[in-house]
Amino acid sequence: MKCFKFDQLAAYVDGILTEEEKGHVEKHLEFCPSCREVVIALQKEDIFLEETIQSPVLHPGFDIEVLSKLEPYQAKKKKWNWPYQLLTVASIVLAFGLGASFLSNIQQSDTGNSDTPIVQEKEALYSVEDEGVLLEVTDINASPLKIEIFYRLTPEESVLEDFLKKHNVDHLSQVGEDYKRLPPSGKIVDLNGQELPQREVSIGSNGWLKNSVVIKPEKLDELPLPDTFLAQIEFNDLFMKEGDWNLEIPIDVTDAKTLTKSNSYNIDFMYDDFNAGPLEWELSTNAHRLQFYAEYTKDKMDQLKEIMKARDNEELTPMIMPELSIVNSAGEELLIDGVNLESHMGESFTFDYEFANRVNGMDVTENLLRSEALTLKIKGFRLEEPENTQFALTEGMEETDKNGWTIESVTVEEDTANSKLVSIIGKTTINNLENFIVEVSSDKDWVTKEVINARVTNEGTFIIQTNMPNSITNYQLDITRVTKWFEKEKEILLW
Repeated sequence: MKCFKFDQLAAYVDGILTEEEKGHVEKHLEFCPSCREVVIALQKEDIFLEETIQSPVLHPGFDIEVLSKLEPYQAKKKKWNWPYQLLTVASIVLAFGLGASFLSNIQQSDTGNSDTPIVQEKEALYSVEDEGVLLEVTDINASPLKIEIFYRLTPEESVLEDFLKKHNVDHLSQVGEDYKRLPPSGKIVDLNGQELPQREVSIGSNGWLKNSVVIKPEKLDELPLPDTFLAQIEFNDLFMKEGDWNLEIPIDVTDAKTLTKSNSYNIDFMYDDFNAGPLEWELSTNAHRLQFYAEYTKDKMDQLKEIMKARDNEELTPMIMPELSIVNSAGEELLIDGVNLESHMGESFTFDYEFANRVNGMDVTENLLRSEALTLKIKGFRLEEPENTQFALTEGMEETDKNGWTIESVTVEEDTANSKLVSIIGKTTINNLENFIVEVSSDKDWVTKEVINARVTNEGTFIIQTNMPNSITNYQLDITRVTKWFEKEKEILLW
């Protein structure tokens, strides 16, 4: 990959290249970190100079005002102020010296014959090239919970140009979400070639040219993960080029196994409508898994089943969702890798949380030290449940209530020449209610039904507002779903 000369990059920053030249530079910058560093340095220099050498704005009559105050010129005998002259010369020399030093640092590399600074990228551990695309493995981050293989892609310029042309864009960042990159196929095998169980194979979300393949082993007592094994990954499509990018990579989790610990906590959160607990977790060097269990009480489940039967809508199933995080000793939250929910007929739920062993600001290849203390912080539980309460309302009606809901008033005010703003004010006695979904319609079929997410105050009051044609005076309310929040703070030291 041939880099641009310093003066070409400077011309790009100054905006004096032609559109065609600018396009070539920008395509090159997509996958050349060395030239990107030069451009960033030049841009910072421009910003510094603009901020430093800004002239003050003078009023229009400034020149005339100054000239009017000058005395007539009288020739004087020239007298040298040698210290002042030497100081001026020294300042000029220093300025040129600093400028030359800056350019020298930009233009010279360790070998002294490159036009751009060398940004040392990690050497490739493994590589394969096909169809003009080079795939290089740069890092391997492995534990019994997650194997992550980091790679970078370097397409030939003709391949990249062809790919961008097919998408009618100038840069990779402009490729739309509609283009779905084919995920790699991958598996782990023992040293004899026997396939090992795995839960998931996926691609990371770190970018186009640098990314990762993630393989998550399945934990089985009858077939434990060996200390050393092989990861086989295969790409069949890169930059819309069909090819074979296959790698077999040795993996060693011997040390990670000694730092992987499992534990449980027989905690039980008991409420009138549901229970939560116990808690199990497994911590390792690059990933952590945490499993939480929750279930409705029998009486509450019987009530919900009646509502679902009346609704005859399978999408309105209930759910209990814990809200939690893992923090390090500095109080920083670990990044969540994913949450898997297993619902048992809507009656009980198993939550499998996966965390990366890093926090915001860390490089994707970095991990927190295994000696760092980790704490689970449980904040509470959010419940989503079906509801089946309807109201027929008219303007100026008297207060009406049903199923713990009360509609206190229906008022209107003019909005436009053809429509009005309808405000429905009410309250509820349902405890812990956070918000609810309500469908507002009228007795006229030609009026579009509106679905509104209404908030509930701590006092249980709410306001539903909607726009209706001026001719409509009767309204239908259908409360279909409620969200409840049960706050319960608790901290558990995991490690």
